Amino acid sequence: MLDKLNINKLNIKNKNVIVYVLFAAYFLTGILIFHNYGLSWDENSQWKNNGHANYNFIFHGDEQTLLEGIDKYHGPAFELILVFVEKAFSLTDSRDIFFLRHLITFFVFFISTIFFYLLALEIFKKKSLAIIAFLIYILSPHIFAHSFYNSKDTIFLSFFVISIYTLVSFYKRQTYLKALGFALITAFTIDIRIIGILIPAILVLLLAIEYVYAIINKNRPETSFKTCIAYFIFLGPLIILFWPVLWLDPVYHFIEALKENSNYPWDGNVLYWGEYYSASKLPWHYLLFWIFISKPIIYSVLFLTGILALLKHFFSEPYYFLKKKPEVSIILIWFFLPLLAIIVFKSTTFDTGRHVYFMHGAFVLIAVYGIEELLKFKNRTFQIAATTILLFSFLNVIVNMVHIHPYQNIYFNECLRNMQKNKNNFELDYWGLSSRKVLESILKKDKSKQIKIYAENYPAKLNVKILTQAEQKRIRITDTIENADYFIADYRWSRNADYPYQKEFYSVIIDGAKICTAFKIRNTDELYNAAGVKLIVNKNNFETKKAHWTNNTITSEKAHSGTFALKVDSTIEYSDNLTIHDLNKISKKTGLILKTSFWCSSSNNNANAKLIISVATSGGKDYIWRSVAEIKGENTDGWNQISGAVELPVIDSNSDIIKIYLWNINKTELFIDDIEIELLQEKD
Repeated sequence: MLDKLNINKLNIKNKNVIVYVLFAAYFLTGILIFHNYGLSWDENSQWKNNGHANYNFIFHGDEQTLLEGIDKYHGPAFELILVFVEKAFSLTDSRDIFFLRHLITFFVFFISTIFFYLLALEIFKKKSLAIIAFLIYILSPHIFAHSFYNSKDTIFLSFFVISIYTLVSFYKRQTYLKALGFALITAFTIDIRIIGILIPAILVLLLAIEYVYAIINKNRPETSFKTCIAYFIFLGPLIILFWPVLWLDPVYHFIEALKENSNYPWDGNVLYWGEYYSASKLPWHYLLFWIFISKPIIYSVLFLTGILALLKHFFSEPYYFLKKKPEVSIILIWFFLPLLAIIVFKSTTFDTGRHVYFMHGAFVLIAVYGIEELLKFKNRTFQIAATTILLFSFLNVIVNMVHIHPYQNIYFNECLRNMQKNKNNFELDYWGLSSRKVLESILKKDKSKQIKIYAENYPAKLNVKILTQAEQKRIRITDTIENADYFIADYRWSRNADYPYQKEFYSVIIDGAKICTAFKIRNTDELYNAAGVKLIVNKNNFETKKAHWTNNTITSEKAHSGTFALKVDSTIEYSDNLTIHDLNKISKKTGLILKTSFWCSSSNNNANAKLIISVATSGGKDYIWRSVAEIKGENTDGWNQISGAVELPVIDSNSDIIKIYLWNINKTELFIDDIEIELLQEKD
């Protein structure tokens, strides 16, 4: 007996060592890598429009800025902490400020892992299962990445987990001190995101179950009614305390915050299975898809196993299940109530469902229930196999996370491994964190004292803030692409064919998919003088009818050479065109440049026309439309030579159709003659 007792003590001691080592390793990892992440789309707004707006209201009485801000109903509790720390260290450099924000965000999430481990230990009573719960919690790639820079969704997840732990602790042993602590954590959680009211709602539901059970069995409820009332008495003032806008009118602003949360006024486009949907009209299965595709498959298998096990226990002993297993009710409400509410009420859904990351804790705990159920099989071979599979899965996800670091936010599990296809079907780096790497690469390779950048979307502008002061001085963000040296594309709402530039300077590539690219901008002269292999050459002096050209606007009124020229006037907006079929020479090729040279005569200084190339599918749908050369008002009856060149994206198919024509924008009289068109593939 003594030997057996000593062995059990040794096992407990060994498990404690494993716990300490895992937590230490995770914390050290975070400290070493927190500075690797770029800035996400919302970070500046969270810092300025939320944190500083509330700070300035508290300390400088700036009520107007707070009330007019778009983030007044975004809970400011955590943002205020970040600003307080920023002020305490007297930080003014944006790089230092955002690095500090990332570090604190990670640290809070790390604290939540401790509470999550304790919660799992409280529920399952086994350290081995609590350790597995901890590992699944942190080895979920999207959550892992967001835990460094997302001061909204993962911070809300963190405090929601802490709140659930305090809820379980309070419910099992109610004291006034615990009621105060529980109310404090709950209020802070609600003041990060108002959906935190789910926590007191869960408590009310648990109390209802217990009182119904007591009435049925004619027993007295075990829960102290007075301490629960004390909790709600504490809760109201604390919610107001941590949310400054509520100081002005608590009832009105709280109701308005609830309204905004139920249907947030953002209706941007979201890419899902190759189609763009407005955020308010996404298919009902969008959230379910992202919950399961963003985690390793085995997690989902364990989750489904856990659901089946819990349903089996519920239907076998429903009253006992509800009364004696309150933590199960908590977890099921935690996961399913928000999910059903969003699906039923068709609430606005953000990219990849990040606003429901707080459900992650419930997902993990249900998955661990699945593991617990599987371990009930006493077959040792089965247990060894299951343990091996789980350990291999953990190792595999770690390898994948290291491989794509610091872009774990674009992880897809084994069901969707082709990243190029994923890029065409789903959002990848929708928050633009990879813009930082692109900017740093431009600065490293281009030694110019000043580099002008035109950004497709806001993140490339934002990520300048995380560069060093010396680097920031070298970058100039321009509002017009004509003045820029580089064009940064992040592919959020565009495909490759949508970009007018194809000379890649640097791309962030994950498993063959480009998630952010810097294109070198070249002027017309540079493009026109580019060397390459000529794929298509077409010349027309309009003296004879040429194959592939229409001849509806040919005239003998004036010509640069010979007798005939092409004419447009006030009745003609689009000229004759060159139509090219059978694109086998150029389809699927990169580095395409279209060059043109022609002679033009105009007697109207209001002339405004462009030579256009369009590429359409065989069904007639345009997907490329570019201006090759421009004609601006030239008040002369003489002839002027005009040249131009433009880069073309990859042409999709041999069956696509190219058309080249003059667009007479101002419908003035113009004559065109001796046109040469050349399509070449540029040398690397």
